[in-house]
Amino acid sequence: MDVSVILPHYNNKELAEKSVRVLSGYLGGCGLSHEIVVVDDGSDPDQRPDMDRTGENIRLVQIEKNRGKGFAVRQGMLAAKGDCCIYTDIDLPYDLTAIPYAVALVRDGTDFVGGDRALFHSVDGVHRPLMRRFASRVFSKLVALLVIGGIIDSQCGFKAFSRRLVQALFPLLTIDRFSFDVEIYYLLLRYNISMKRIPVRLHHHDVSTVSVFRHFMDMTMGVFSIPLKWHSGRYASERMRDFYPQDRYWEAKA
Repeated sequence: MDVSVILPHYNNKELAEKSVRVLSGYLGGCGLSHEIVVVDDGSDPDQRPDMDRTGENIRLVQIEKNRGKGFAVRQGMLAAKGDCCIYTDIDLPYDLTAIPYAVALVRDGTDFVGGDRALFHSVDGVHRPLMRRFASRVFSKLVALLVIGGIIDSQCGFKAFSRRLVQALFPLLTIDRFSFDVEIYYLLLRYNISMKRIPVRLHHHDVSTVSVFRHFMDMTMGVFSIPLKWHSGRYASERMRDFYPQDRYWEAKA
């Protein structure tokens, strides 16, 4: 299977079913063998999507109790079967042409492809209140400065992984809610995983469960727990350490 697309969902049944139909039609038109995995993060019973109404190659992973977007993404990724595994937001805010582009990069040997709204060619066609933009930028700058230096936009909701990286990385993740993207980047950088950041075109943003103002303390505590976990050995992994055995060039025979 070429690609699995994971869509975390919470309490927006109508939008989920519409997005799945749109995405399924697009992927079919691209000629990619695919599956769409909707992960329902403990929605109210009347808001749980009915995937039987949306077509083939579509699966629902049902979480009975709300655990957070990070947990939902993790469950969907670990259930995915594609050679390239992508997660994005349930409202499909980014131009879908990013999907076949990311699939091609993964086929060519890149293990991680991350959308980055800060890159020069990215297009942001969404108007957000000034204070929300300011708070988001402050959080991003803080994270980039103190935790994942050089990565300005860790929170972009479009990320693609090779299957082998999914199987090695996602069992290590610990953050269930708002800072899980930062945790991903931190481990990718620590283990020197091959990555490429790509520009994205943001067309709309219909849903958001994260408010930087309301969740600032939770996000900040989650972010600063990551280096502590690293130094305590929480993220130790032989599988990740041996991802690129050639990096231990000093072990090569003369």
